[in-house]
Amino acid sequence: MQFFRGWMRIIRHLLPPTLYFFVAFNLIVLTTDLLVHDYWFKLSNFLLASTTALVVGKVVLVVDKVRLIDKFRGAPLIQPILYKTVFYSLVVLVVRFLEKLVHFAMDTGGFGAAFQAEIAAFTWHRFVAVHVWILICFLVYVTATELNALVGDGRLARLFFHHRSSEYRLTRRQHIRALTEISRLAENTPREALLDPTTPQGSRLVALIDSLRKRQQPA
Repeated sequence: MQFFRGWMRIIRHLLPPTLYFFVAFNLIVLTTDLLVHDYWFKLSNFLLASTTALVVGKVVLVVDKVRLIDKFRGAPLIQPILYKTVFYSLVVLVVRFLEKLVHFAMDTGGFGAAFQAEIAAFTWHRFVAVHVWILICFLVYVTATELNALVGDGRLARLFFHHRSSEYRLTRRQHIRALTEISRLAENTPREALLDPTTPQGSRLVALIDSLRKRQQPA
């Protein structure tokens, strides 16, 4: 049972980035085929985009276990967003290169010949185009995940798909500000002072939590 739960956690972690990049990469391939090649669908392009999405999903799963990815935790959002975007993109670049190298090695019978074949097939315009889109997709993905972590895991999806904005007394902006202030209090205040409601920090924490719990009465 514990083994099964472990696999379920891995799948839940792997599924969101894989689905996101599956849709994003196939949309890019579709629009490129329509604009450049004037056709709707090509199986090889679809398989390439889908395989790349799976590779990116695996990269996200592995990189999220590395402590270096959280180097800018607690900093203004722009810093972890840009850092993680570049970090993910560089790791994907290395993984894509190694996978192609292994593929060429299996076809040509050695890594020396595979490296030469990779160099011969390399084109700057394709490399730049593919990686610009990977960078942009990662920028959107990391921004969404950082906002989700800021407002509470799963709350961003509930705000988009389940809850009405009129259900809360606080506006979304005020809600995020309250959570940010709670995070700042937790970082800068000793635990004893934070949990003591008689201190200014403790009373402020109680007030923030009460404000977050309030619901707007139905009209």
